[in-house]
Amino acid sequence: MGIIYIDDKPIEYQQGDNVLEAARRAGIDMPYFCYHPALGAAGSCRICAMETVPQKEGERPRTVMTCTVSAQDGQHYKSQSSKAKQIQKGVIEFYMTNHPNDCPVCDEGGDCHLQDTTINVGHAYRRYDGLKRTMPNQELGPLVYQTMNRCVTCYRCVRFYQNYALGDDFGVMGSSSHVLFRRTEDGAFDSPFSGNLVSICPTGVFTDKVYRRKYSRTWMLDKAISICAGCSVGCSIDAGGREGTLRRIHPSEKSEINPYFICDRGRYGAHGTEADDRPLQVLEDGLPLPIMSEATVNIALEPTAYLAEVLREAQGRVGILGSVEEDLLTNLALRQLALQLDAPFSPFITPMQEAQTKAAVAANTATATATASVADIENADLVLVIGELTEHAPMLDLAVRQVIKQHRPVYIAHSAPSHLVTASNKYQQNMNYCCAPSRWQPLLVSLAQACSGRDVNTIWANQFALAAQQAQTIVVVGVAELLDVGMIEAMTALAVVLGDRVKMTLALPAAGSMAAAIMAKADSCQQLIQQLKNDQLDTLVVVGSDPFGDAPYLWSSLRHKVKRIVVADKVNTTSIKLAHSVIPLAAWPERNGLTINYEGRLQAFKQAFKRKQPLLSAEMIIQHLADFDRREINDFVEALTESVPVAGDMGVRLIALKRNIVLSAQERKRRFSLAPSQTAQATLVRWHGAGYVADHAHSLQLIKPVTGVYLSSILVEQLNVGNGDRVLIKHGDNSLDRMVIVNSQVADYCVALSRTDLSALAADIGAALEITKAPNLFIEASLNFDEIKQDQLIDAMVGEANE
Repeated sequence: MGIIYIDDKPIEYQQGDNVLEAARRAGIDMPYFCYHPALGAAGSCRICAMETVPQKEGERPRTVMTCTVSAQDGQHYKSQSSKAKQIQKGVIEFYMTNHPNDCPVCDEGGDCHLQDTTINVGHAYRRYDGLKRTMPNQELGPLVYQTMNRCVTCYRCVRFYQNYALGDDFGVMGSSSHVLFRRTEDGAFDSPFSGNLVSICPTGVFTDKVYRRKYSRTWMLDKAISICAGCSVGCSIDAGGREGTLRRIHPSEKSEINPYFICDRGRYGAHGTEADDRPLQVLEDGLPLPIMSEATVNIALEPTAYLAEVLREAQGRVGILGSVEEDLLTNLALRQLALQLDAPFSPFITPMQEAQTKAAVAANTATATATASVADIENADLVLVIGELTEHAPMLDLAVRQVIKQHRPVYIAHSAPSHLVTASNKYQQNMNYCCAPSRWQPLLVSLAQACSGRDVNTIWANQFALAAQQAQTIVVVGVAELLDVGMIEAMTALAVVLGDRVKMTLALPAAGSMAAAIMAKADSCQQLIQQLKNDQLDTLVVVGSDPFGDAPYLWSSLRHKVKRIVVADKVNTTSIKLAHSVIPLAAWPERNGLTINYEGRLQAFKQAFKRKQPLLSAEMIIQHLADFDRREINDFVEALTESVPVAGDMGVRLIALKRNIVLSAQERKRRFSLAPSQTAQATLVRWHGAGYVADHAHSLQLIKPVTGVYLSSILVEQLNVGNGDRVLIKHGDNSLDRMVIVNSQVADYCVALSRTDLSALAADIGAALEITKAPNLFIEASLNFDEIKQDQLIDAMVGEANE
């Protein structure tokens, strides 16, 4: 801390600031290109010039680039001197000699830092009349578009991609005035964070290819601060829409959770609500409701009125299934509705999901400061990761990468391919432990024993214990979807052994998981299912979830138990296709709401734009359903925190006592049915673009890896198969025929399958499987492996996780 002087004005700076950062914090508008708050400065653009003011006799004024000079107490600078202004104008004029005159058609218009800076420094006349230098563009896949002629060589893009996100398939090529920023070959980026090139570039070299298809100038967009529904991190986003459609998603720069950046699932996955097959009107048996009379107009056109009619006809014999994909207000409204109808309600689609989520929330909220924030992870001396973090909570992965790049130890236990493991292998050795899910709980016990000073047989555990002795701050991160209650309890026990130095966090299964766990009754899903089995319900109302698609082994047998299935959703799911009645549901950017992220941070989001069609939302349920008691919902929300947040702020941490979760005896007993050692067993593999809504985003689906089963070398040798061969996988009475993808990041004896395939097999993670090489009669006649290019198999290996 200290004081510097700019134009004779005292400016307070913070430790580690350079002069440019101190000036910007004080509100002084200085031009810059290469500097970025998250990346620092490269000193390459030479435009942030100031002139020093001599403080000693004999000193001369010097022109310095303020992004490269550390702020020191007593320094004096002139930002408005004629020499500094001359340099700034000259740099801009130099850039503009080759920059194309395409502002009227440039996608960056309205958001262009170069455009703003050119105006601010006063450059208005082009003196150069020679030929402009031109650069070739590169095809970068369906998400990012490149216009290389606009480049000013600030190096922001490559510094983010390589140094911050630790990607390696994009870089700088060429020299002198012929520098290119590109991949070694055409095609989509490997990184889960590639879309940030759009935000990081100050001149429009990289623009949003999805936004280009429905482009609108930024000042024409209806915008608001919303919350990303892609995972449980709760990133703050700037959602923009126009004419009733979503146009773009940008990260909010003022967020404490995700300042400046967002993952590709968050940026592009929300466009799943723009899919052509999205339900946008009330349907019965797949057809719009006929308007027979004036009395039926309201029911046919208003989703809330139709839902009220459905509930009236059910005469109390109704069950309501909410969703972990929905926000707190929606599930609270549904729970209150169920209370009034004396109906069973659950936001969970399986008892296992309920037990896992509640156990994870209980671990995350053990004390007021127990849960690690993104900043806590970035600043940790030591990090332990259990599970494939990138594929479940990408922004937590990005935080872990900041620890890796600082060469602080990160230990990762995994059973399936993961981007983070690949990045880790490039920077550190012998810190990743690949083992089957059946070994995770014993591994966590070994870690706790080693950290308490006992000798264990696992070398990796002893290495972690030694690193833990030397660390001042430790973060333990797990992936809740991959862990059963016993494994989560073992993680908590490890955190207890590590003491006050540790913060533990679990990435929850979905954006609304924390809220669902807090407000759900004990064994809520099991009770709902039991009433269905006992023929106590005639109507099942499903809001925002896909039980018949995500858990067909459980719900398919219950279809015949009800006379009517009513599904309200924002994407076209399997449950929508099986429903008797369909109600259109509002997505998060299309309404107001409240959610709770994995930390226990209550966050508000605001409607960015309004659809032309009427959609069901929590607000509509609360306002229009008769005899609805809103006071109980308000009381519940107000009791969670000391103050209720508003959209655009950083949210409010829940009061510790209000977020305590106590599992029922039945919930505590739920465990995976784990296979014996050296037996083929199931594990989950995902890719970074997968998500409830993101699975319907066309652009993301274009880069989705080839569907197959990932096998380790041991099973490959036992089965005598290779890449492209097909295998039969059996679990109980269920079987699948899948193409083999060999990957060294798969644990021994593990069969890594997608969530859809695990559901089709009715198999838990760690379940014993039968796997055999498929005879020719099981190989699909339409499949000609010779036509499957090698690069498709490489893509199938989860992007960066190529081996």
